[in-house]
Amino acid sequence: MGDEKGYILVVDDEEDILFTLEDLLEEEGYKVEVESNPRKALEKAKQNIYDLIITDLKMPKLSGEELIKKIREVNKITSIIVMTAYGTVDTAVSCMKYGAFHYISKPIDFNDPFTWNIINEAIKKAKVVKENLKLKEEIKKYKSESKIDFIITKNPKMLELIDYAIKVAPFDFTVMIHGESGVGKELFAKAIHMASPRKDKPFLPINCATISPDIMESEFFGSKKGIYTGAEERKGILEQANEGTVFLDEISELPMDLQAKFLRFLQEKEIRKIGEANTTKVDVRVIVATNKDLKELVEQGKFREDLYYRLEGIRLNIPPLRERKDDIPLLVNYFIQKFNEKYNAEIKGISQDALKALINYKWEGNIRQLENVVYQCCINAKDYIEVEHIPPFIKENEKEFTFEYNKAKEKHTKKFAESYFRVLLSMTEGNVSQAAKLANIERQSLQKLLKKYSIDPEEFRKRKE
Repeated sequence: MGDEKGYILVVDDEEDILFTLEDLLEEEGYKVEVESNPRKALEKAKQNIYDLIITDLKMPKLSGEELIKKIREVNKITSIIVMTAYGTVDTAVSCMKYGAFHYISKPIDFNDPFTWNIINEAIKKAKVVKENLKLKEEIKKYKSESKIDFIITKNPKMLELIDYAIKVAPFDFTVMIHGESGVGKELFAKAIHMASPRKDKPFLPINCATISPDIMESEFFGSKKGIYTGAEERKGILEQANEGTVFLDEISELPMDLQAKFLRFLQEKEIRKIGEANTTKVDVRVIVATNKDLKELVEQGKFREDLYYRLEGIRLNIPPLRERKDDIPLLVNYFIQKFNEKYNAEIKGISQDALKALINYKWEGNIRQLENVVYQCCINAKDYIEVEHIPPFIKENEKEFTFEYNKAKEKHTKKFAESYFRVLLSMTEGNVSQAAKLANIERQSLQKLLKKYSIDPEEFRKRKE
């Protein structure tokens, strides 16, 4: 039997209870192991292979409370549920204080959906913890092995691009980086700079779209002292980046008159400040980026053809996030870590359902948008990011259809069943026997289905009152 639904260790000194629980849990699809000796259970817990440990509270060799304390010293992943015939609030608080997820009063009522909800939520939490720890280890491993640790990816195409960026870095050719807004073009420019002989010199990123056309020439080439009243000598960005690298994002926004002067700089490696008669030699590596089709702008007469070919020396095409969704889990956990470090927070991770919603989103704003959304989720969450912490526009966009037959069938069967049984119980006002007759199924079969879909008949009885 597989352990996809959950791997459970049951601990109780009464063997008849152990085997009863084993049968009931296995019947529901869980992988189950039992242990009557709490000390042996502790040794098993050290393996970190279980999603859930269900333990009795009162045992002769080692009490449930002591077992929880000792398990938590060696295993902080597996969820723990306590079974107790002494189900007082004090007992529950005490056990949860030592690290238990919840408690269940004996004798356990497995016909109560609340019991299964506790078990399922406990397993879900453990799986989330495991998955988030795995992703954190992936980030740690990537950073230790990668030459460029600030580009977080495991996507094969992205890894090829990083290798290519490192390969071209030692050569002073102009590099053109293409990609949508927010894909990380500046990070690739920085990667090229850091892998080049210029790495200890300035790296100056500039967004051309943020500079007013009226002052753009002065910003690029500088100006001479005294060209107007009170004006001081000013270095332009090209001179400021001397011996280093300048990264010009949104190069398509360069005005036509400045394009000719910029082309001359690329060819001659010299600048002339505004108001200055002489030129100054500068040694700068130029990397440019755009989210537009420059060839199309050339055809429209909005970009110089000679400058276009001068810039197209080496080209990198960065894929959008929607084409590398295998990076989303890694990026989400990376941004959670950043949030925690920046704001001294303690967000532990993200649930599988919440992560699935993020993976299914189209991310038109790419990584920059994903980072902002993760930060919003962190603000709303307490320990783990759940679906309810995700902005509504992402949840509304979540894909309703999957082409994988079994997953599609399971998803739509669940929707139908939940809707059907709720209508049925509403008609019978929570009377399970009447509902079973209407559905033409055995009462016991209906109870199992209600348990499976976490539907409580009591909810419908209260409506009558």
